[in-house]
Amino acid sequence: MRSLYEILEATKAGEKPDYDELRYALLAMAALSVFDSMALMRIATDYRDGKTSNYLTPWKRYEESFNRRKVALDKSPKEFLGSANDPDSPEYQERRRSSLRIYNNIIARIEGSKP
Repeated sequence: MRSLYEILEATKAGEKPDYDELRYALLAMAALSVFDSMALMRIATDYRDGKTSNYLTPWKRYEESFNRRKVALDKSPKEFLGSANDPDSPEYQERRRSSLRIYNNIIARIEGSKP
């Protein structure tokens, strides 16, 4: 499988990467998005709460995001995700089903407690 960078560039150039390349590229980009979203939320809550940190400054979080993207772009999406996050793995699918059951139970309890 090509690197995430190669897949993205090929797509931008009008090529049609194979289905699995696109599947894994989509999951890799989704994972990167989650990391960035969590970092932004942490910056916002720290700012709201008046917290400061010498290590986890907004600039340091930006550098972490940049480095994470650089690593991801240089690897194949499947390699970046790792075997624990491979949607073709039965273990991953079982873990996902368990997580969804827990999530759905929590949502049902929240909605059941609404007036």
